Amino acid sequence: MASLVPEKWREALEHVQDKVGTLLNNLVPAKKEERTLENLTADAIPAFMQRGGPLVDMHETAEELVIRAEVPGMKKEDFSVELVDRRLTIRGEKKVMREEKGDSGGFLSECRYGSFSRSVLLPYPIEEDKIKADLKHGVLTIRLPKPEQQRGTGHRIPIS
Repeated sequence: MASLVPEKWREALEHVQDKVGTLLNNLVPAKKEERTLENLTADAIPAFMQRGGPLVDMHETAEELVIRAEVPGMKKEDFSVELVDRRLTIRGEKKVMREEKGDSGGFLSECRYGSFSRSVLLPYPIEEDKIKADLKHGVLTIRLPKPEQQRGTGHRIPIS
């Protein structure tokens, strides 16, 4: 069945849906113990979670797209990476690492823990069977080889 929403609008609407989902997750966390006043203020949400998941860099070479995601303190078992059509999604859970002993008064907690999901819409289809990912020093690197038709040999155009 054909969609009533034009393709060019669908991508924008999916992006808005991701942002609204992230906002709702921050306002009303799934775990009761995470429901605090801090979750209502933007400055209380560290950069790691402000965009609905890890911060991501994406760049393109002649042969591949390379995506790097900051996932400090996480192990490969803590998250998954999935490609559906042209949408790459990184999902995971950063587990609490602090200990609370006794009633020692106030403390500062800026590190965000809990589940996250971060999606990136790729500019074109990818050769799925050749995707590689590795995790080193808190950075997840995903290499997505371009299909042959996307690999341009390039042509320098003279400027007069």
